[in-house]
Amino acid sequence: MNIIFPQNIFSRLIADNLPDNIKAGIKFIPSALITNEIKKLDNCVGLIPTIDIIRNNDLFVSKSYGVSFEGALSNSYLYYNSSQKEIGEISLFGDVSSVEVVLSKILFQEIYDTAVNVKIITDESKSKGENLIITGDYNFTSQKYSTGISLVEEIVDTFSIPFVNFIFASKDETLITNLNEILPGVSNSIYDKIGDIKFGENFSDVAKDFIKENISSFIMDFDNQDIEGINQITRLPYFYGMINDMIEMKFI
Repeated sequence: MNIIFPQNIFSRLIADNLPDNIKAGIKFIPSALITNEIKKLDNCVGLIPTIDIIRNNDLFVSKSYGVSFEGALSNSYLYYNSSQKEIGEISLFGDVSSVEVVLSKILFQEIYDTAVNVKIITDESKSKGENLIITGDYNFTSQKYSTGISLVEEIVDTFSIPFVNFIFASKDETLITNLNEILPGVSNSIYDKIGDIKFGENFSDVAKDFIKENISSFIMDFDNQDIEGINQITRLPYFYGMINDMIEMKFI
């Protein structure tokens, strides 16, 4: 089995704690590319952005494992320009996926009762004065997270739903069944070993401590609440007129 992960610290934590015989088949790519990649390849599972399933509901999805967040720890943070009284545009930077594009539009429409323009930028240094969402490790390597607001907290507070960021999916039902048999105990291993993990040289000690102290907000083992979170998050685009039909999930 090959497993494709997004390029962030949380997926690396999962990958590092998988059985050795699985690690040889692991690959990391930008999160926006994972769904197309697993649809092209055989014998492949991907940890895909949850919103991707809306346009790819032929894929089978694990009902037992994925990545959900609670509280201050997040893969995406909001950085508001406090001088602006109204928000008409928001920039996205980093490992941007459908989750940030779609949910940012819905979030700001709900909070400000107005449609906002979303643009993806490739140079964060040119974003001064803009409202910004940064996705991925740059939040921590830059230490910007300390001045931002967790996108998790904004979504949970606004819509009262769990924030499921990534789901394991495959075009092969059997692979999801096999994955569900491999992953038990991985989250406990992550929690137990968090004090000893190697983050990479770009993570400051302050950022490392923040992640370690808040690692309990990183959820990998799904329960009924997380399944409901997936259902609610994937229905939001329908309720806000972005898609014409609600989808049926193929949970395994």
